[in-house]
Amino acid sequence: MKITKRQLKQIVKEEKQKLLQEANADGTISLDEETESRIFMADVEEQMESLARFVVEESERIGGGFRGPGIKARAFKLLANIIHDYR
Repeated sequence: MKITKRQLKQIVKEEKQKLLQEANADGTISLDEETESRIFMADVEEQMESLARFVVEESERIGGGFRGPGIKARAFKLLANIIHDYR
């Protein structure tokens, strides 16, 4: 069975309306979205802390007390630039 563009647009419009009606007051669609979001944020925080520890440890290992702080600053600036580029 073929459907026309007009029929397809109507179907999409109806489905979109259903989704909007099902949305929670806070704008989320699914009941577990908030839970999944919290888990995701905790995972991101854990990964970032791990990466920050790695930068500090490797900077100190490579540059010691004298050059380490400069290496660390460059690494954190690199990370900030990468994050900024993804925004």
